[in-house]
Amino acid sequence: MEAGSIQEVTERLKSWCRLNDHGLARVEFDQFEARQEVVRRLTASLDIPCVEIELPVEQPAPAVVRELMEKLLSCTGAVASITGIEWAFPRNGKWLDTLVALSFQRESLAALPVLQIWWVPSHMTEGFVLGVPDLDSWFRLRLQLTEQVPQPYVAGRLLADDRRAVSVEEARSLSRRFWERSPLAMIQSFPLERIWRDLAAPAVDALRRAGLEVEAKAIIEDQIAGLRAGREAEDPEVLRLTQRLATLLKDDEAGAAPGLEDKDPDSLTSMHDLAITLWARGDYAGARSIQERVLDVRTRVLGEEHLDTLTSMNNLAETLRAQGDHAGARRMHERVLELRTRVLGEEHPDTLMSMDNLAETLWAQGDYSGARRIQERVLEMRTRVWGEEHPDSLRSMNNLASTLAEQGDHAAARRIEERVLEIRKRVLGKEHPSTLTSMGNLASTLGAQGDHVGARRIQEHVLEVSTRVLGEEHPDTLTSMNNLALTMSAQGDHAGARRMHERVLEVMARVLGKEHPATLTSMNNLAETLGAKGDHAGARRIQGRVLEVMTRVLGAEHPTTLTSMNNLAVTLYYIGETGAAIALLRRCLAGRCKVLGENHPNTIQTVKILRALEANPAS
Repeated sequence: MEAGSIQEVTERLKSWCRLNDHGLARVEFDQFEARQEVVRRLTASLDIPCVEIELPVEQPAPAVVRELMEKLLSCTGAVASITGIEWAFPRNGKWLDTLVALSFQRESLAALPVLQIWWVPSHMTEGFVLGVPDLDSWFRLRLQLTEQVPQPYVAGRLLADDRRAVSVEEARSLSRRFWERSPLAMIQSFPLERIWRDLAAPAVDALRRAGLEVEAKAIIEDQIAGLRAGREAEDPEVLRLTQRLATLLKDDEAGAAPGLEDKDPDSLTSMHDLAITLWARGDYAGARSIQERVLDVRTRVLGEEHLDTLTSMNNLAETLRAQGDHAGARRMHERVLELRTRVLGEEHPDTLMSMDNLAETLWAQGDYSGARRIQERVLEMRTRVWGEEHPDSLRSMNNLASTLAEQGDHAAARRIEERVLEIRKRVLGKEHPSTLTSMGNLASTLGAQGDHVGARRIQEHVLEVSTRVLGEEHPDTLTSMNNLALTMSAQGDHAGARRMHERVLEVMARVLGKEHPATLTSMNNLAETLGAKGDHAGARRIQGRVLEVMTRVLGAEHPTTLTSMNNLAVTLYYIGETGAAIALLRRCLAGRCKVLGENHPNTIQTVKILRALEANPAS
């Protein structure tokens, strides 16, 4: 094991905990996420409870010590993970005040029947050792955690990787921690980079992973306002940090700090990150504008075959697909794949990712056979190189299963999904978010096979676990609620489905915004349920609103907008407005022929509906 790695620190702490029943251990750390991962692994592997104790902020030093002693006494026989030392000082006081107060109680602390792990940021370790040498001498174990947890950004998208998911409750707890400590850090003249790394970044990352984009944006806006008010606009540290903070903002002024040129690597990275954020928020036009600018600069400065240029090209292709420009996305993905194959080789992870992206674009164009051929090739290579249990191999299996389902081969899709689920249960555990996703996929296939009872049973279990582990407002939980509602509607339980769709819509509108693509999809689902209940007037009101917003936000010829147009036309027919329905279907057909092509399944569907209505115009 590498010294300073998450695994090494976890194993040494685990051994120390099993050999002792009390005592002090000190762990230096650099990154919040790495520390969090050690605690998670340690908690899962010990037979005794592990309790996290967070030292209070803005309290007099004696009060901090008293509260810590009380909490330690309440967890006798456990392991206490003590955090927040760097922020535990009184208002207008100094960090050393609290350390000295703790040092006076060192013998009492060491005598308590509880194992204590004290987490000290690396940049403060020297001050800790020099400031309270008597206290430091009482630590039986001293470790250093240096491993950095990689950020989950790949190919311009925030991936659902196999890291532990963050619940809504936990994310908001971290956010509150930031609001409590940020003013103190300013008073203590902490470096701005430190405030971002230790306070804002973990809070923002957690909020984003929990799907709370609006709340993450509020933190960033407040930070930028504080920076600009507290220092000169040209202060180098302000410029550097503003670039990083602006990756969550739509504001172009914040996204490009003054004094930095497009050719500057940090500036391009910030623009790249900003585009990722805009993409995640559904602002595809904003993301595209930035990505085209970054690609132009990188192509001119680095050349078309440079790895950074290829990443930019790939990201732009993904945005084109999200905007509904499947033909443009396909041309760009094919170019990226050709270059990556030549530069990196066919089996390089980036090349395989390009093959995946091209397959997704073919899938969006209705070319399921072409997508399947690529996905089968990718799966064969990933399984051969990395093994069947590698996360990328499992994702490839899922992608192939989705394509098989679209081709109507639900039996083959089910066999693959059952295999993926079995592996994820064994490797990740029954309640891991990726395992729950696999269960949801299998349930959808059962529903497609007509086994709505089996599908509902799985979906109810997934929803219960997601709600308990991640919280009701997490995107995965909302997806589970939506899937269950669709199954309930298929079973004829339209009233129950309506209640669930309404709840999903309320949360999405509040967390993501009323015009986010996911919110609009939720509105469409509710309209379908109303239509199934016979409330075509209610469905029409919702579908009309969705079509108006999608036309304005995504464009009149976006595939999703055209789907909304098709849905509204069918509802108009049901309420007797056949002429309006036929006119709308003709618009939809013209759009689908232009954007998707005459042979796309959605285009063919519209042709069939239109012919039926024209042949029998009476409602």
